[in-house]
Amino acid sequence: MMLEARDVEYRYEDESQALQRASLAIRAREKLAILGPNGARKSTLLSLLNGSFKPFAGEVLLHGAPVTYSRKGLTVLRSAVGLVLQDPDDQLFAATVFEDVSFGPLNLGLSTADARMRVTHALEVMGIEELSHRPTHLLSFGQRKRVAIAGVLAMSPSVLLLDEPTAGLDPQGVEELAATLHTLAGQGVAVVVATHDIDMAYAWAERVAVFGGGKIPMDGTPDEVFSHEGFSACGGLRMPTIHQVSKGLMELGLMSAQDGLPRSVADLLRCVRTVRDRG
Repeated sequence: MMLEARDVEYRYEDESQALQRASLAIRAREKLAILGPNGARKSTLLSLLNGSFKPFAGEVLLHGAPVTYSRKGLTVLRSAVGLVLQDPDDQLFAATVFEDVSFGPLNLGLSTADARMRVTHALEVMGIEELSHRPTHLLSFGQRKRVAIAGVLAMSPSVLLLDEPTAGLDPQGVEELAATLHTLAGQGVAVVVATHDIDMAYAWAERVAVFGGGKIPMDGTPDEVFSHEGFSACGGLRMPTIHQVSKGLMELGLMSAQDGLPRSVADLLRCVRTVRDRG
């Protein structure tokens, strides 16, 4: 496993329990969605995975070796594991986009030329090259989200953690971001999205982990998780819209179970046409 939380526990300053022996393993190149309602402590889990928080018990492992919380150990971890916060304004601070995205690579001690190459690549990946010299305070919310992700990508992480990345985005922005994250996974980055956006997770993820009560009681492919009889007991979560519609169409005989469950509108229409053409 590339990154793993093993039986981690964490308590807040008021001694309230946030995580209770939570375990999660992240594989290279995978697209993983961590699902849970607001307040489920998904953000806390991500902060533990990138070393922002230290577990009270259990351990975090990088490439099979326990993480150390010395300055050197945390530098190694954060060079490999990047975290994008839910609110981009919590990450952006420089005057221009280029300066902001440059901060991480320069802080690693890279030369100006090497840092520039990383920044240019990160901006290209996020499709925001034209914003390079734009003041960050003049960007739209969606643009600031992309700049925040670019700033983490410029660090060349092996694992990219994103906290509610679709929050505040319009439908087109959600689709564009999902496509970008799909491309990143194809380039070798393990992409982990903590979200309560069920429909985005169902369409995008290869694997889903359900988070609740400080634990991860369910983990598997999207169809395995959403077909599990225990999923309905997970508070604050619902079935994906496409999943619900597909089940209804199967009950009406307008779709066949042998074609599998579609995970997008395009796939759903394709399945319905197939049944229609079979006559």
